[in-house]
Amino acid sequence: MKIYFIGGGNMAVSILNGLKSKNFLMSDIYIAEINDKRRDEISETYKVKSTEKITFIEKGSVLILAVKPDQLSFVCAEIKNLIKDQLIISIAAGVRIKDICGYLGGYNNVVRAMPNLCASIQKSITPYFSLNSLLNNQEKIIKNILGSIGICFSVDDESKLDAVTALSGSGPAYIFYIINALIKAGESLGLTRLESQQLTQHTIIGAELFSRGLDSDALENLIKKVTSKGGTTEQALKVFESKNLNGIIEEAIMAAHKKSKEIGNN
Repeated sequence: MKIYFIGGGNMAVSILNGLKSKNFLMSDIYIAEINDKRRDEISETYKVKSTEKITFIEKGSVLILAVKPDQLSFVCAEIKNLIKDQLIISIAAGVRIKDICGYLGGYNNVVRAMPNLCASIQKSITPYFSLNSLLNNQEKIIKNILGSIGICFSVDDESKLDAVTALSGSGPAYIFYIINALIKAGESLGLTRLESQQLTQHTIIGAELFSRGLDSDALENLIKKVTSKGGTTEQALKVFESKNLNGIIEEAIMAAHKKSKEIGNN
């Protein structure tokens, strides 16, 4: 199976890394990238075929649209006459499938996927949506490609991808923000940067592993388990509650969700 990438940005490289780690045949992968230096680097590193512009796409292959959203209409206009029966996967954030199909002259064998930054370490969670029912072999192809950068699953409504964008697409930045805040708090208490960083990161790793797969009730019980009456944890949680931290987080996610919808509607 041939795989064609249009765009050689960070997410395309993350997927290339994932495909390589899953033993995909790199000689069957093509990448179109207009930046000469970037194109040569990718070709040399991954031993894939590269070109400035794709002029032929083999029948039955997969095409991954990995360009910036504002470049997508131009790219689709350039390739729409090359498309016959190919499976197209778009990772362009915010661009609706109906718009992609329109850019492609009505071609609708299109899947829209929303990976996140963690794809670069093969720990992304990548929901995807297809306008049409996928054949079994197509579903397998998508899961093999997107599964090479982490976990993937389908959603039954494209509007859910706005929620995905707000929660997991932007999510790494929220976690980095919290990690940085905890590290700075540790430094304020007299710890060195390294000490505070190690304590913060390992606490988060341990807590994530401990809580994996638990529902809301179980998480509430874990909070109670750590919180002794009159103890240090209780004092910290009282501050969270007094500042309505739950409400602040929900408000932030809602703002990101609203923005995702606005971008998709433009």
